[in-house]
Amino acid sequence: MPIRASLSFFSTIRVGGDFEDLRNNLWIMPFTGFLIGSIIAVLSYPFRHFGIGFLAVVVYVAVEGINHIDGLADFFDSFFSPEGKKIKALKDLQIGSGGVIAVTVYVIALSNFFQMIENFFPALILSQTLAKQGMLQLILSSEPLWEGLAAEFIRGAKRRDYVSYAFSIPLALLLSLKYFEAILSLIVYFFTVCVFGYYVKRKYGGINGDMIGALNCLIFASVLGVWCLR
Repeated sequence: MPIRASLSFFSTIRVGGDFEDLRNNLWIMPFTGFLIGSIIAVLSYPFRHFGIGFLAVVVYVAVEGINHIDGLADFFDSFFSPEGKKIKALKDLQIGSGGVIAVTVYVIALSNFFQMIENFFPALILSQTLAKQGMLQLILSSEPLWEGLAAEFIRGAKRRDYVSYAFSIPLALLLSLKYFEAILSLIVYFFTVCVFGYYVKRKYGGINGDMIGALNCLIFASVLGVWCLR
């Protein structure tokens, strides 16, 4: 089943499934985000409720794993590298100062967001749903930099995968009936995807797995930040 494969791949929850099931059914990614967001919200809420935001982030990492955060670190090592050395930095297995700064800011931001958010459950669920939708959008609209994870996903991508928007957008619109932040979340989502996609295509000409993971983190944090505005 693709949902089992997707959940096993994008989180630490191992429920079986085959990678080919995921690669041939990428439309399932926002549904996976919905499930991951729900699990993170349930498990981290007690820590958030008692004002321990950092422990809530630990729960988030325990559920989603470190692959996306590792992608964030590798991408920002490349981002802060001078022209002509960005590809080399992207391939470097060691984390540099740019990556350390990015991950530090990310963890601090999430720690504060987890404590500040009033409508915790819809915020976590929507942010994870849109984060996975953004990863899929990047895959659907990009070429691979080289052979690797991104290339595997891109080869499996199909036009039918755009049907995923029939879940993520209605979810946001449904939540917007009660929470105005849901509409702002959609705006922030599209802005982040467009700017990030434009940048990586202009600077690199394609994407790799690190960029996909980095975008997941950027959307997750950005959308959570929207829910802290009031």
